[in-house]
This record gives sequence, C-alpha cells and structure tokens, in this order.
Amino acid sequence: MRLSVDFASDRSGRTELAWGQRAIWEAIHGVGPDNAHYFNVPRVLAVPRAGNPRRPEVVAAALAEVVGRHDGLRSLVRLGVDGPYQEVAAAGTLPIETVEAARGDADDAAADLVARLAGRSFDDGEQPLRAGLVVCDGAATHVALVISHVVADWRAADVVVRDLRMLLLRGAIARPPSSQLLDLVREEQAASARSDRAIAQWEALLRTVPSGMFPKAVGAGSTPRYARAVLSSPRLDHAAHVLARRAGVSTATVLLVAVTMLLRELTGHEVCAMTPIVHNRFDDRSRDLVTSLNQLGLFTLGSCGSLGETLVSAYPAVLASYRRARFDTRAFDAMIDRVSADRGISVFPSCCFNDLRPGEDPGGAGSGDGESELEWLPGTDQRSCYFCVALMRWKGTLGVELSADTTRLPEGEMADLLHRLESFVVGAAQPLS
Repeated sequence: MRLSVDFASDRSGRTELAWGQRAIWEAIHGVGPDNAHYFNVPRVLAVPRAGNPRRPEVVAAALAEVVGRHDGLRSLVRLGVDGPYQEVAAAGTLPIETVEAARGDADDAAADLVARLAGRSFDDGEQPLRAGLVVCDGAATHVALVISHVVADWRAADVVVRDLRMLLLRGAIARPPSSQLLDLVREEQAASARSDRAIAQWEALLRTVPSGMFPKAVGAGSTPRYARAVLSSPRLDHAAHVLARRAGVSTATVLLVAVTMLLRELTGHEVCAMTPIVHNRFDDRSRDLVTSLNQLGLFTLGSCGSLGETLVSAYPAVLASYRRARFDTRAFDAMIDRVSADRGISVFPSCCFNDLRPGEDPGGAGSGDGESELEWLPGTDQRSCYFCVALMRWKGTLGVELSADTTRLPEGEMADLLHRLESFVVGAAQPLS
C-alpha cells in the first residue's frame, strides 16, 4: 500500500554539486550501480508515543514539512554533458510505502522495510529520499527513511530525524536551518584560497608516503571480493575511553592512531597514511545543514613509541588532517593526477577511517564487562577503497567494522587485525605503573 504527500518551499535553483557532494558522487559512481546501494543512508524513527496515536496522514504531512525545510531533501542530482549537477525543486510529491504489522512485530517490520528501501541504488535524477511507514491498528508506529548519500551524510540524516520527531511532538520548529545547500555552494565557489591551501598540504604529504598502503594483490581473494567484518567489544570501548581521558583526546583519535600504528606494522611501511573521513561540522552554520559535508583528511604517521606516547605526539597531526579536509574535489582530482604522473604510479593511500557514531558515549567508560563478538556482514564486489575502518554503535557497545579487498588483505588477516586492535588498545589502557 502507498500514500503520497505534496511538499513545497520558496527556495529552488540549479547549481553544481558542493565539494563534499562531488566527492561522494565520484565514490558512488566509481563502484557502479550494483554496489552503490552500500552508500545509502538509512534511518528508522519510532513515532513518539506522547499524545494521541498518529494516523499515517499526519506523519506524512510532518515529513513533507521536513522536506520543504531543507534544500538537500529536494535536490535532484543529474549527470549532464559537463558532469553532475543538481536541481533543487520548489515543490513535488513524496511517495510513501506503508506496511501493516501487528503491534508486537512493528520493530521487525520497520527493520525489514528500511532494509528493503535501502537495498537498491539511487538512479540519476531520482528523488533523494525514500520513505515508508509501519502502521499498527490504523496508527503509524515507525518511519523508515533512506537518503541518497549525495545529499546527506550520516549527521545530516540525524538532523532530518530530529526535525521530524520535533514536528511530531510539538507541531512546529521555531528556528530555520542554520544554513542551506544552495547557500553552501555559493560560499564554496568564493572559497578557492581555502581549497588551494588544503590541496597544497595534501600534495606535500603525498610526495613523502608510499603510493598506496596495499599496492599489490597477494591472492585470488574471496567472493564477493570486498569482505566486511565487525567486532563488537565492550573491552575495547572501555579501553578507548580510558586512553582518551588519559591523553586528553577523543576516542576516535585513540582508535585512528591505534589502527594506523597496526597498519604500519602490518604493511612494513616506514610512514603510513590514513584518510579519516571528516564530518566538517565545526561551526554553528554547519550544525543542521542537510547535505554531504564529509571529505577526506590525510593523516600520516612515521616513527612512534607506545600507543599512549604516540597519542600525545601525533595529536597535532590528527587535528591538521581534519583541517585539510575541505577542498574543491575537481582541483583535488587534478592534483592526484599530477602527483601520480610525476611519480610514475597511481598515488593514493586507499585506507580510510570513518566514525559513524552519533557522538562520544560517556557510558562507554564503564567496566568493559561483556564478551567480544566478531561477525561477518554481506560483502560487495566493489568498493571505493581497499581498506576501510568504521566505528559504530553495535549491539549496545562499540563496533569496529573493517571492509577490505581480500585480494590484498585476506579474510583471516582481517579477523586477526580486529582482534589485534582490541588487545593492543586494551593493553595500553592498563593502569600506569
């Protein structure tokens, strides 16, 4: 069953993609339509129980208001003769799939619905938001949302869910968004100096590191070629918080530095490079901007001591990697081509690090009791990088997901690396003598 709702706004226009949008668009198109659904951004909102049960039409009307509120949710991304561009529509119609479920089955129905909506790639020019409702006894209990990653990163999706929840609870949102997609594109078009500085810093570092962290295939690989494993570990969660407090850094910094140190050991490179995916939401204007602001930073690590010592010595380089993660993607691509031509080999670390958690979890600094669990998730035939570590909340604790090209890092070595990460960080967090 389907229903539909009209949305409208007084904002519209045609423009190029923002820097972060262009970066993720290139990654999505690089893996092809059969694998691009991996980039989709899913969310499920349990409809607030405060007040009377809400009919599907009421929830649909609130969702239409959220779409009208944000340029990004009305952006149709198309491929033209000169590359990708976007049209932000002033009005349109949002189709919404509805699923009937018994009250006790609503959570599972919502999980199934969002997985199905997320299971296919977004087509050229397709509306960037897919929506569905779980309905029990005539009332909507869950909203399933899937957003194209070209128009929303994970934090932007959280803004969308927050706004929808606010409308369902209060009926209105007092303040407008802090900024809008069309405004961002205009600002970036006038910010070439900032982009140039970031790209120059990237270039200087790329001329000092190996051409790639995993430059050669070592075996036939698995099927599918890119495997995914996730380690859920209360012990690692606790240890990361202990080290973060001790060094005065974030848990993301602890794990970024630890992974880079282990990668340096694994590959044998004297200098190891990682590309943290930076959310670029460091000021009030970007706070609730719905778009893809994520771009790659570049963190390099040479000689190091213990993990505790290296967290202190490497922290300035971690911060610098975040600052160099805003740049014009087209100029950046040209720099990569130039450096690769100069070195006579394709140059890029192809090792990324992504913190997908909604924020620091103070509860993670508890005792660390609980068993660790390693499980394998569905893989893909193609990915945009050979090695990617992602942090997430998984089964009530920290989850570390590793996706890797098994022709370069076989599944057994992937599992070993995740367990090694746990023991390395836990060991470093032991009380100082």
